Amino acid sequence: MTLFNGLLCAAGEPLGCLGVKEALDRNSGQWYRSPRIRINGNDRGGASFSPDMALGVQLYLVKTKDIDSGWRWLNWMEDHTPCWFELFGKCVTKAPVPRFCTDPPKTGDAQNFECTVRPGDAAALARTVTWLQDKADMATLPSGSVRGYLGSTSGQAMTLLKTSALCNRVGFSQHLVAVTILLYRMQGLTDPEINEAAQLLVSGAERDCAGNKTMGDPKNAFFRFLAEGPTDAVRAQVLARCPEPGRLPTPPLHQWQWEREDADQAWLHSSYWDCVFMYRMLRPS
Repeated sequence: MTLFNGLLCAAGEPLGCLGVKEALDRNSGQWYRSPRIRINGNDRGGASFSPDMALGVQLYLVKTKDIDSGWRWLNWMEDHTPCWFELFGKCVTKAPVPRFCTDPPKTGDAQNFECTVRPGDAAALARTVTWLQDKADMATLPSGSVRGYLGSTSGQAMTLLKTSALCNRVGFSQHLVAVTILLYRMQGLTDPEINEAAQLLVSGAERDCAGNKTMGDPKNAFFRFLAEGPTDAVRAQVLARCPEPGRLPTPPLHQWQWEREDADQAWLHSSYWDCVFMYRMLRPS
């Protein structure tokens, strides 16, 4: 999947970069969850792309500076922003919020929002676009919904990141915060709120944004890496949770353990790629 391939790419795994690149339809500019879905169609159900996949794409774009692919994707998003008002067969007014995919909404289903570019998604993408323009000479986006929406959220990235670290549930939702922290650090951002968000992932806060008691996940080696760096404690956690000859995972081998809460014991079904990712993150550069 494009999120995990993007993480592998960010960590220096060439196969991860290739997986993200091959999930892009270069003719249309549409990005998909995986090369398989691009080639065979969406046989998995749900949306063909999502905001978490967009984070994987951004990790790839920052790592490779592939501005040609990024430009195709951003223009595809602009071209496929829903039309609000049409006159004589031409769109007069587009929706102010673009989408990452065009899968039709399902009434009463979470898929209604899976394609939507939410404010936090837009803030992260705005930061990435700015970085690509500054560091890789990507052109200025044409006037339209994408440029306008990214511009309206561009100054909110750090506040939204810290809020998400505080409010998101342990597990998959906090993993997306961790991915965003990695993305910002790859761009050389040093705002103190990035470090504060990383600390919240492992230590939590006394109360979350709804006033409920909350906890981080100090047993998540990826989270601890973001909070502490490549310490011996983080290495020990990775070694304890990753396969070795005397401790092999049990099929099906389909988990990326760092996106699961500790109670899930996802390492028992490690895909191995989650451990390749942490190995590459921890090895000396």
